[in-house]
Amino acid sequence: MKEITVVAKDRIGLLADVSETLFNNKINIDSLSVESSNRTAIIRLMLENHALAKTVLESGGFKVIDTDALVIKLPDQPGELAKVSRILADHKLAIESVFILNKEGNQTVIAIKVDNVEKAKKLLKEKKYL
Repeated sequence: MKEITVVAKDRIGLLADVSETLFNNKINIDSLSVESSNRTAIIRLMLENHALAKTVLESGGFKVIDTDALVIKLPDQPGELAKVSRILADHKLAIESVFILNKEGNQTVIAIKVDNVEKAKKLLKEKKYL
């Protein structure tokens, strides 16, 4: 799955402008995280049609970065995220972002972005997380 990040000068109405741009192009947001620090806004989005989203956001004048994220299912119980993050840390993989996408029954579905997706994918497959 792709994660799209919009980086912009923070201002009133920025999220409205980004979400309206997506709405006007019939692009649904699956997951969203918004942060503001030192007058810089970081809007992270998970969308099914990431290529179109990137194109329309860039056409709207937004700075867009798209990266790969891994989607994994964890048992919905304490300590599961700790196990995965420890595995990644022990193998010198830096976690850049984590989204909880949803909960399905007794599982939590997360998207995790790391600095080396292929290495993480191989490792998490070995550990039966993928």
